[in-house]
Amino acid sequence: MTSRDPRPGRPSSDANPTRATRRGDSGSRPGARGASDRSSASRSSASSSASRSTARSGTARSASTSARSTGTRAGSARAAKDPARSRQSGTRPASRSSAGASGRTPGSRTTRATGNTRTTRNTDRRPTTRRPAGGRRPAAPAPRPSLLGAIGTKAAAARARRRARGPVRWGLGNGALRLRIVLVVLAVAVAASGVRLIQLQGFDANSYAAAAERQLTRKVPLPAMRGTITDRNGTALAISEAAVAITCDPSLTTPKADQIADLMVNYIGGQRDDYLPALTKPNTKFAYVAKKIPAAQFQRLADELSRLGIYGVFRESDPLRYYPEGDTAAGVVGFLNSENRGAGGLEYAHEKELAGQAGSEVFESSPAGLRIPLGSNVLTPATNGTNYQLTIDAELQATAEELMKRQQQDIGAESGTLVTMNVKTGEILAMVNTPSFDANRTAAAQAQDLGNRAVTQTYEPGSVQKILTMAALIDGGTMTPDTRLVLPPSIESGGGKVTDVWQHGYTNATATGVMVHSSNIGTIMLARQMEKEKYRQYLYNFGIGRPTGIELPGEGAGYLPGADMSDAARDQISFGQGFSTSAVQMTAAVAGILNGGVYNQPTIIRGATDAQGHAIAQPARESRRVVSEQTSRQVAQMMEAVIGPGGPKELGMEDYRTGGKTGTAEVYQADKGKYDGVLTSFVGAAPIEDPQIVTYVMFMYPKTKSNGAHSAGPVYRDVTRAALKRFAVQPSTTTSPKYELEW
Repeated sequence: MTSRDPRPGRPSSDANPTRATRRGDSGSRPGARGASDRSSASRSSASSSASRSTARSGTARSASTSARSTGTRAGSARAAKDPARSRQSGTRPASRSSAGASGRTPGSRTTRATGNTRTTRNTDRRPTTRRPAGGRRPAAPAPRPSLLGAIGTKAAAARARRRARGPVRWGLGNGALRLRIVLVVLAVAVAASGVRLIQLQGFDANSYAAAAERQLTRKVPLPAMRGTITDRNGTALAISEAAVAITCDPSLTTPKADQIADLMVNYIGGQRDDYLPALTKPNTKFAYVAKKIPAAQFQRLADELSRLGIYGVFRESDPLRYYPEGDTAAGVVGFLNSENRGAGGLEYAHEKELAGQAGSEVFESSPAGLRIPLGSNVLTPATNGTNYQLTIDAELQATAEELMKRQQQDIGAESGTLVTMNVKTGEILAMVNTPSFDANRTAAAQAQDLGNRAVTQTYEPGSVQKILTMAALIDGGTMTPDTRLVLPPSIESGGGKVTDVWQHGYTNATATGVMVHSSNIGTIMLARQMEKEKYRQYLYNFGIGRPTGIELPGEGAGYLPGADMSDAARDQISFGQGFSTSAVQMTAAVAGILNGGVYNQPTIIRGATDAQGHAIAQPARESRRVVSEQTSRQVAQMMEAVIGPGGPKELGMEDYRTGGKTGTAEVYQADKGKYDGVLTSFVGAAPIEDPQIVTYVMFMYPKTKSNGAHSAGPVYRDVTRAALKRFAVQPSTTTSPKYELEW
């Protein structure tokens, strides 16, 4: 019976007790049979182990397959006894199959030469498996050939060849080559560094230096103190006070926000909810808590926060503009917007001069923003704004405003305007707009009341224009105050008829009578005696149809038709319709006629000084002659006659001779495209023998007292009398003459 090795792929050890090596026959050492058997058994065990390993990896050689295919011990024995025959017959010893499969792995085997025979031993062999009874190992069963086994065999052979060739080596073992490569790399690096250095130091040096300076330099603005505005006597109308804007770092104030808010309520007023949103604002380190807080109040708050060890509340300069007189002359002085810039009146017109020039402090700081003690520090001081002294008299202004408010309410007018002027200088002593506003609380005012109607609003003035018409006709030699006329009941003009306010038939009247009775018919008859071009030139010289140049914003130029105007247009203009003007234009025109015929450009600024108190020269104002002195006296007498025997005697003054002219005009409303409603006005001067003060009053859309003498006249009388006493004008020493109104 043939005994088979239970381990597959292992040939019988009986057939070859002394195993042949791969390189030649293997014989027994002389005189040591038993030892040979044991050695053979050990080698067989090692060979068996190697054979198993080879079989597991699928790398068995073809000789083993051939040996297993014979199926007889005889074939194996013959192959062992006669290796040459075995080679001829195609059969190889089993041990060679095992050795060939395992390969010559370094360190796994040692070879010892004994005589002519070399014996190979496995130095890492496993313990020998115990032989079965009979001394023979069972033959290993022949494995079935498979495709995966063949593929595995080829892969194992390829790996063996690669191991035999050894690892791939690059040709860097040459020291000279390595040195050259290192030197080239270093040269490239040095060249690149040199190019970058040249760029930084040669081409971009200034830009990088500037960038570094910006990163290390901090610039803090130093706000300039805004200039003050006072009246002619030094009464403050607009001043700046030291104030701050309170800021915070919410990352520091959030934990104690409630406590900080309570302290702010105690020291600066307001409610807790006014401050908590800013104190607890998320994801930021800066927030405004309050603005325009007086510096003294904030200092008390800061002292308390410091005492309690609460940090995170800061301040910024935020000067507070304050108007001590409230609504007095608010339309003239103006106001500031939320950005501390002028938004109306003189504050807007002279923003640049009033604001001054802000300064700055530039110093070196650390990245955290802290000043470097020994770093550079450049201080550019701020230049405070110009201080302006107005021609306005605050006391007279307050009186005029009170009288205008009261009369506006009494007659139900929509608005009112008053201008009081010094006849000799053109200085505005009072300029009133009703309704007005408090410059400290502009948010509470109506938008239409924030302007200055005395300068910006233009309209058809009505019969006060007859003063200008009479002055032009007298100075042009067309008429005298005693010129006689026969007034018809009506007069044709522009395809229609013009009548007077009072009903009459044909009546005899002098030019003075035409003025006193405010006859439109008589005025048209007189104006038709002068060329239209000449008449228009007189009106233009009086300042009609062009800005006066007063130092206030938004002045309306008005409208005056050209010299080629129609006859009907000339007729309308003569009694105050068909052209437009403003209150300041009309006041300046009348003042120029009464000032001996010399027109003075109206002004609101009496003087200006810089922050050190040095006077600043103001632009020269225009003065021009518009009529002769004789014309001036004659027109003054005609105005006195209006208040005298034929006019409203209630407008007269006890101590002063006075004269004036009433006005009533239809108002053209552009949005309606027609005339709708009326305005009433009155202009007068005193003392009329040597005019010093002229006052013009106008009410828009009065509901009652639609006659200028009864609506605007009383305000004129009271304000002018107050101005005469305020400026210590000597009472009149002569009496009024008797004027001929009819013939």
